[in-house]
Amino acid sequence: MTTSSDAQTPLLRDLEEKVLVSDKYSYSSVTYDLLRADGRWDAHTRSLFRRPDAVTLLPYDAQRGKVLLTHQFRLGAHMNDRSPGLLEACAGTLDPGEDPQACMRREAHEEMGLAVGEARFLFEAFVSPAATTEKLYFFVAPYTPEARVADGGGLEEEGEEILVVEADFDEVLAQAGRGEIRDAKTLTMLYWLAASGLMRG
Repeated sequence: MTTSSDAQTPLLRDLEEKVLVSDKYSYSSVTYDLLRADGRWDAHTRSLFRRPDAVTLLPYDAQRGKVLLTHQFRLGAHMNDRSPGLLEACAGTLDPGEDPQACMRREAHEEMGLAVGEARFLFEAFVSPAATTEKLYFFVAPYTPEARVADGGGLEEEGEEILVVEADFDEVLAQAGRGEIRDAKTLTMLYWLAASGLMRG
């Protein structure tokens, strides 16, 4: 178990980062010495993908038992197992200096055509802490059919082609149980929503 004093102990020395690729995001090789529990220092070399933080949102309609999701092609998933696309929660990357809630509302409008009213921040979590700097802010929000003020679909100039999917919450949970939903952020929020009791309305 980590204590507060443990968390303040310097764990690294001789930290150096060499940027290998700098495009939209950066990819680096990082070397450092890591202090082990027995007092020895171990030398490490790791690859690091620097990405901005991001947000994700799961809108729900408790009265009708619906949730809003998106479906789109994802290169990483396709390169792993030839997945044709993923059903997932709305998500997007923060612009420099942007507040997570402002980003969430912007992405909801761009991707789903949704004007978000009241929203609930759940938690923040690292996406893949061994390999990337990205941290994700999780939100849920109630919605009604009237809140869908535009078509959504993403930004054409960014090459996005997003299908907005309004689905029965119970069926989506069944899909998750059958392994048909494979996006981690989406599974996290679906099971949170199921445990919260908010969908009993």
